[in-house]
Amino acid sequence: MFTSRFNKAIVILGLIFISISLLACGGGAAVPPTEPPAVQPPLVEAAPSEAAEAAPVEPSPTPEPTATSAPTATPELLPTPTLLPVGMRRSNPYPAGELVSAPNWDVQVLEVKRGEAAWADLVAYFSENPAPPAGKEYLLLKLRVKSTYSDSEAHRIGACDFGVTGDSLRLYSCDTVAAFAPDPRLDVELYTGGEAEGWLVYSIDEGEGNLLLVVQEMNNLAEDRDRFIALEAGAAVGVPPELAEIQPNGLGLERAAPAPSSEKVITEDWEIELLEVVRGAPAWEMVQAVNQFNEPPADGMEYINVRVRARYIGQEDKPQAIVGYYFAATGSANVVYDTLFVVPPQPALSIYLFPGGEFEGWIVKQAAVGETGMLLIFEPTWDWGGNNKRFISLEP
Repeated sequence: MFTSRFNKAIVILGLIFISISLLACGGGAAVPPTEPPAVQPPLVEAAPSEAAEAAPVEPSPTPEPTATSAPTATPELLPTPTLLPVGMRRSNPYPAGELVSAPNWDVQVLEVKRGEAAWADLVAYFSENPAPPAGKEYLLLKLRVKSTYSDSEAHRIGACDFGVTGDSLRLYSCDTVAAFAPDPRLDVELYTGGEAEGWLVYSIDEGEGNLLLVVQEMNNLAEDRDRFIALEAGAAVGVPPELAEIQPNGLGLERAAPAPSSEKVITEDWEIELLEVVRGAPAWEMVQAVNQFNEPPADGMEYINVRVRARYIGQEDKPQAIVGYYFAATGSANVVYDTLFVVPPQPALSIYLFPGGEFEGWIVKQAAVGETGMLLIFEPTWDWGGNNKRFISLEP
């Protein structure tokens, strides 16, 4: 029994000794084996609880507005006007003295004389040349011309292939002057390459400025044939802008409702006013005094002389004619009395006007003696649409 107890004690002491030895060897406490990390499930957004849904949401504060500069307006771009070449319009003529290549001709102005100097040359050349009318003066031009035609024919050039215009907005042509130009007068026939020099004479308004030579060959019917050459430095003339504001007034559109004789008639292209009406024996006396070859009115007829003021208000920058045969007369006999072959009192209504230009002149019509209800019919020849036709009473 003692041995058994002794053996148990020995075993217990042995175990204690082994444990102390292990601690002394630094083994430390045993570390349990590491378990692998648990795999985390994916995060899932939890649905809000009812309490969360019921909770009021605080509004976000409204940010203060930030001052910004006003947007810069983009300027509207205007269309670029189409500029015509130099010399095609009165507002942009060839400079004075320049050699100009016009259609079919080279032209250069060599000398300009006006007023007393021109009158002295005209009288020295031909003593019977008449003095200029009241309010007028003579203009003398010496030109050099050269034919540039592309054919093999000879072509004539003279006074009626040119004209003069200026501040009056009228076109002075070869048939508006009674004086003879000095020698050498420009009136010549040339083959291609041929050259000549000569004088032209015009009667213009006294003191008129911005004078331009107009090259307008009669045999050239092209729309763009005209060329303008300054006769003095800086000369130029434009279309008056106020013409764009003038509107027809509708007077005298129908024969049954003629315009009163005292009213100005405004059509699409013209302003027409009757300034004076002379009828019967006084009218014949006026016609007879103008020209000894004027004949008296036919049996049962009488003359009616009308002084008319006409102003061209169209805006196309081309000269337009106003002449006596644009007018006719009619009355209670229902007959239209057309043009008479007589020389009218002077100045006769026969001239070309540029836009804004006006002129006063006489026309001569006829009617049966004592015929009533006389009307003047204005109807320009080339007015195809009838936009200018008007009826104007010749009676007070």
